[in-house]
Amino acid sequence: MLSNLKIGVARRRMAAAIKRSLAGEEKQSQRIGVILDRDDEDLKEKFLKLKTDLGLRDPDFQMVVCKDEGQKGDVFQGLVFTRKDLGWNGKIRNGEITGFARQKMDVLISYTEADNKLAALLVSVANAGLKVGREEGLSSAGLFNMLISTGFEEVDVFIAELKRYLKILNNSE
Repeated sequence: MLSNLKIGVARRRMAAAIKRSLAGEEKQSQRIGVILDRDDEDLKEKFLKLKTDLGLRDPDFQMVVCKDEGQKGDVFQGLVFTRKDLGWNGKIRNGEITGFARQKMDVLISYTEADNKLAALLVSVANAGLKVGREEGLSSAGLFNMLISTGFEEVDVFIAELKRYLKILNNSE
């Protein structure tokens, strides 16, 4: 229960900080952020292929793994967000994760299990124009602007649908 309280307090603090720091900012960019909850090389490679397919450069594409414990010898060489990164008062102590949340993104993609509270916290405080996730139950309904209904093991279907919808949205602007 204390962990859930930490996440709730952190969510409120980060949302307020983002509003303060980004007030009036109108910078246009083509940025995509991806949140994963597995340190899986195949999953990472599929999202890196998405980056290539969309023609994004490295600075415009960032991935974060949200998991309960940081394990040594992990495959992932990027940002990792764990419960250790939350202070007792719910404040995120990891400056890189705070920077990821504050960074203006066009699209934030969360490809996680439904019960990943750290990922839900990061999605809720992230500064993204469009938040995309997998549809699993009612818990994800308020977090995302767009839900794609796939099972967790159907990453290829998820990415194909995401590319299709992004193409439709880009053509409508």
